[in-house]
Amino acid sequence: MPLAPLSITLSDGQKLEALKRMRKHYQDAIEKITTELTDVLTAQAEAEFLAAYLGEQPEIKELRSGAAKAEELEKRRQYLARLIERLESVIPATTEVHAPAPTGAGAGKPSGIRKF
Repeated sequence: MPLAPLSITLSDGQKLEALKRMRKHYQDAIEKITTELTDVLTAQAEAEFLAAYLGEQPEIKELRSGAAKAEELEKRRQYLARLIERLESVIPATTEVHAPAPTGAGAGKPSGIRKF
């Protein structure tokens, strides 16, 4: 006898959390790409500077070869930024809830714990 297929329905809270999780994932990816892009662009700037003094050495040519990679990383970075903007437009704004600190007789002690 075959089993009935599983069917999953996400609640509104689960949908919102999934959107937030993907936004965080994309934000982390942008940070990683930005770091890598900074390294590539720094290497290119150093190569241009050194080429003025040393000429076209093999090491300098190698440092300059990152132009295609820099362009690819910048495209990916811009694409992820657009995805984040899209997610931010869908995720509703929530306000942070500030609860007052407990006051009274047992405010400093956790309830239910007794010291013997």
